[in-house]
Amino acid sequence: MDVARFPDCVKLLDHLGLYLRDHAKVRILVISENGEPLVDVNSWEVMEKLHKLAEPERFTHIRLQKSPAVEFLLFEGQFQDREIMSYVIRQMNNTKFKAQGSNVILTVKIKEDGYEYPTVEEWETYFKTINGRKQWQECTPGERADTVIIKNLPTKWFSLDSNNPKPCERFLKDALALFGQIRKVDYEDCVEDGEVSDDVTSLGNQFGIPVTFNAYIQYQNYASFKAAMGGLKGKQLMRLFPGQKPTFSPFVVDYDRAGFMADRAHKIRKAERERLAEEAKRKHDAYMLQQNELMKKQMEKRQKKKRKLEEKRERDKVRERERERE
Repeated sequence: MDVARFPDCVKLLDHLGLYLRDHAKVRILVISENGEPLVDVNSWEVMEKLHKLAEPERFTHIRLQKSPAVEFLLFEGQFQDREIMSYVIRQMNNTKFKAQGSNVILTVKIKEDGYEYPTVEEWETYFKTINGRKQWQECTPGERADTVIIKNLPTKWFSLDSNNPKPCERFLKDALALFGQIRKVDYEDCVEDGEVSDDVTSLGNQFGIPVTFNAYIQYQNYASFKAAMGGLKGKQLMRLFPGQKPTFSPFVVDYDRAGFMADRAHKIRKAERERLAEEAKRKHDAYMLQQNELMKKQMEKRQKKKRKLEEKRERDKVRERERERE
């Protein structure tokens, strides 16, 4: 599949096949026609029915929202693009079907999922409050509106090494420089899978590999920060290589209120990472030394055994020659 099929996409990193596409997310409410509780309704069977109702189109992602309510089932769904989303909404909304194994008639209510997004007024008010009458240029980097947070990015999509994936800061800089000059970047691993597709979560947290991460992008000036906040609004991440199917991953955008990218906090994290890296190197070197010593002892043991075997063979040959002379 070629990128030309997606005219709304914006290129981030061509060599990694990374693009921005319009958000195409829906909320699906499944309720009984007569308001009956759905305690005996199997949510997985309902989800399968939703897949069938969407045909010939398909969800790129769908999941059941956690809810204590028994009067309804709430699902989140994701589509490849807004055109498909609009078609499925028209096709599915207000459809009815019978719950498997019961006489309960279920009704589907589906609509585009609204999303919360920070506004210019929100961040300008916030930073004016904490910085008083200071102008933007007078505020310390990291304590002003300069850092965009992008949450739940797939780790292996931004990794140099697929066997030991961790985000590459250079890739982050190259991708997000689309909106302006970047001062520095940082990241933190996530413990949750987020909403990424099966292709992204296939590594699994059970192997100790961070599936997603939160990226912190600090821009040099307010104009670049504002451009990034506007440019990422209503978008999702797409990965596409020629001849392959696209994979999608929604993300969440916010701005840094905690001073995560303030110089002092950044230096502390950098020093801690260097300490941990040095400690890991020492442990690795100690392990390799131990393994080398073990291999050396095993080699010496094998050589000693070989010498003894050769000496025994030589003695046997001497005895054989002596018997022949007799």
